[in-house]
Amino acid sequence: MKNVKIDVTTLSANERAVIEARRQYQKEWRAANKDKVREHNRKFWEKRAAQIAASRAES
Repeated sequence: MKNVKIDVTTLSANERAVIEARRQYQKEWRAANKDKVREHNRKFWEKRAAQIAASRAES
């Protein structure tokens, strides 16, 4: 799933409340689980570096 920036000013009050609640939950979860977030980011960038190295090796 790609991250899509949603313009909340164009949404109804109900939809805006849902999005804001989700954002708040995610923010609190990341703050409470810094070790999990750090590990996920480390794995992401290791995979990304491997992809870049592989594409450079092909070229």
